[in-house]
Amino acid sequence: MTSELTDLPESLVRLEDLLAEAGDEAMLLSELDGFLCCLAVGPEPIAKGEWWPFDWLADERGEPKPGSGELETLVVARLAEIEQELADGEYAPLYEVDEETDEVVWQVWMAGFQLAMLLRFDYWDEFLRETSDDARGEAAMLLASGLMLSSPDTRPDDTAGEEEWAEYDEVMEAMPENLAISAVLLHQVHRAD
Repeated sequence: MTSELTDLPESLVRLEDLLAEAGDEAMLLSELDGFLCCLAVGPEPIAKGEWWPFDWLADERGEPKPGSGELETLVVARLAEIEQELADGEYAPLYEVDEETDEVVWQVWMAGFQLAMLLRFDYWDEFLRETSDDARGEAAMLLASGLMLSSPDTRPDDTAGEEEWAEYDEVMEAMPENLAISAVLLHQVHRAD
């Protein structure tokens, strides 16, 4: 249910290239994917004009910079793909992979998701406090765990024993799949309302 940034379709390779060309402030592909996923699973549709163009793609008047048309087309296409994957219950987040350790770097995706959450901060702030035993509560718990664990401050400290580190490593390893599950649950919860 997760995708790593290897063997991407041509459209996503092109999107990744255009993001790299957009400059240092541009999102990474994984970060953009998290952002778009949040738009797709949120409590209400968010008008494109509220999030597009991104600050790093806009001029001083807030208008898209020249040449951003292809990027816009590919971003909108990826959002549609995400929405379809979610509707099918098979969303595959695009995660970075550390080339040296082969570790999935889901935190980049989470950063993009969190950025989109700010568009409806009050809703998400309340949602993360959900404690019910249904899909809504499970989605909130998985999402809250991802947000908490994406912070480097949550790592066990030097006094932690092997058992505590083993538990931490197990939760971190499960997080890429758990975030994908959370996204599908969020889509079901918000689209069923």
